[in-house]
Amino acid sequence: STTGAYQWNTWFWRGIFFSAALSVFLVASSAPIDILASRLFWVHMVQHLLLMVVVAPLLVASAPVIPLWLGLPGRIRRPFKVCVRLKVRRALYQVMGCLRQPAIACVLLIVGTWAWHWPTLYDLALTNAAIHDWCEHTTFLVVSMLFWSQVLSSPPLHQRLSYLGRIGCILIAMAQNVILAAVLGFSQVPLYAPYAHLVAGPGGLSALQDQQLGAGIMWTFGDLPFGIALAGLIHLWLGSVSSEQEALPVGEKRGA
Repeated sequence: STTGAYQWNTWFWRGIFFSAALSVFLVASSAPIDILASRLFWVHMVQHLLLMVVVAPLLVASAPVIPLWLGLPGRIRRPFKVCVRLKVRRALYQVMGCLRQPAIACVLLIVGTWAWHWPTLYDLALTNAAIHDWCEHTTFLVVSMLFWSQVLSSPPLHQRLSYLGRIGCILIAMAQNVILAAVLGFSQVPLYAPYAHLVAGPGGLSALQDQQLGAGIMWTFGDLPFGIALAGLIHLWLGSVSSEQEALPVGEKRGA
């Protein structure tokens, strides 16, 4: 299992992950999806999920910090070196260290997701392109990357949790995703004004059916990446336990 984990952390695979993240981000931000997202709730849900459970984990797994830093021209890197002398770097590390506390990262994911699905903020984002693109989507991407950095290896960031801790984070994320999907899916009325005024939306869906379809996509597709991560972590955890057992002296194995 250790060898398998190492193979997935090679620069080749990190390049693949980074390219895939950019490709999915471009698809999620493309004009057809963006236009349909303003008309159909389920398309908007797909757009959000692509950012949160596809782009975010791929970016984290690609570990882009060091390659992007080394790729910057010297005239851009110099101001950052000045910041180091001004001890700004230490302050930034402290802020990032706080945000990457496992409990805080999980809370930020839940708060960020639920806050932007509150009807008032959701409607505001739909009616204001700047808020939609630079506030809502940025929030989703940032809180999701903070969360996935708890689960996936992303040098130079250090893992703070054991396999069991990471499994716990995944279960929390899956639970909040299911609960929010249930709230949306079992609602008896359309919750969002830009969709609610439509008696029947494009494709013959009513506003309520559109909302229920979006909730179903969130419940299924939204949990799929978490399920894949959960299966991988359980596999690695069982492999580590097996390796520890094999490393024990014969007498201790019998005693166990």
